[in-house]
Amino acid sequence: MDLQQGIQALELSLDPYQIEQLEGLLDGVEKWNRVYNLTRITQRSQMIILHVLDSLALAPALTDAPLLDVGSGAGFPGLPLAIARPYQEIVLLDSAQKRTRFTTQMKGQLGLENLSVVTDRVELYRPGYTFDQITARAFAPLPDLVTWVQGLLSPGGKILAMKGQYPDKEIAKTRELFPQAQVDFSVLEVPGLDAERHLIEVQF
Repeated sequence: MDLQQGIQALELSLDPYQIEQLEGLLDGVEKWNRVYNLTRITQRSQMIILHVLDSLALAPALTDAPLLDVGSGAGFPGLPLAIARPYQEIVLLDSAQKRTRFTTQMKGQLGLENLSVVTDRVELYRPGYTFDQITARAFAPLPDLVTWVQGLLSPGGKILAMKGQYPDKEIAKTRELFPQAQVDFSVLEVPGLDAERHLIEVQF
């Protein structure tokens, strides 16, 4: 599946410049991956599905409020979302400098003025304001994630954790530790992906 087909399958309306930006992101991942080992996925066709389309599948669950992407790694889901949603302020947070160097390079190269990149550990990051929505993809067990980001979440805000198989034990533990939280889930449909994907939403 190529990028254009995947975007159509997700029913997203992206203009030619945004498609060009996404292709530029893939070029950047391929180039930097040879030296910095950003991702174990090396085939572009797989990067399209497992990184870009997987990230963009989150878009319908978002509001337009500023978004914090925790443990953003090579910039997923934050970079594709920043391209698809240029009107939304997005902060990428990761503790590894090699990754934030890459995402900072992509921010400049792709002209993403709505994107900020921060090198810090999530449990230490205190920007002086909170976020209505915080996302994480393959970052940490749900109870740990919720514990770490509570101080960064606005009242009534949502944590959006992207998972593979339904994490029943993680959800049960989260409900046990945070009985005041509402924990819901939905199935994410990622074009071209023959595997389970779930979005877990935690709201206080």
